[in-house]
Amino acid sequence: MSFLDFVSTSQPEESSNIDWVPVQTEPLPTDVKLLQDLLREERLRVARLEKERQAKLGDKLVVKVLEIDPSNGVLLYFDPDRHELRTEADAARYIARQKTLASQGGVVKDVFFLIRYPRGNPRFPTSAQEEQMMQWFKDVPYGFDR
Repeated sequence: MSFLDFVSTSQPEESSNIDWVPVQTEPLPTDVKLLQDLLREERLRVARLEKERQAKLGDKLVVKVLEIDPSNGVLLYFDPDRHELRTEADAARYIARQKTLASQGGVVKDVFFLIRYPRGNPRFPTSAQEEQMMQWFKDVPYGFDR
């Protein structure tokens, strides 16, 4: 079946697994002024929906940046002072706090944890430290910025 055959047929072939639902449309108005008004309204609606779609990512997502200390591989963040996450319990408290803060004000936001590697040629983190961090954040969205 070619693309044109697909487009030009209203019913699928018998072997298709697609459930077709007939579209019931009302007859279009014949008044040109009314059609222009309807078109204008739909264009405004599409513009509003597009604006909402673009704004929603920022309204629903919070990115928390953590860093890896290049001298010892310890995971840290600033709020505004330096805080270190040395244990799984530290990481769990930090994650829980960030989720709570992201859900304040009546809007629930997703939290993404971005872990930044030291720049240059660092000796840290070791593979064991990286595995440990992955274990700490395994239940939440996270990523490494290498």
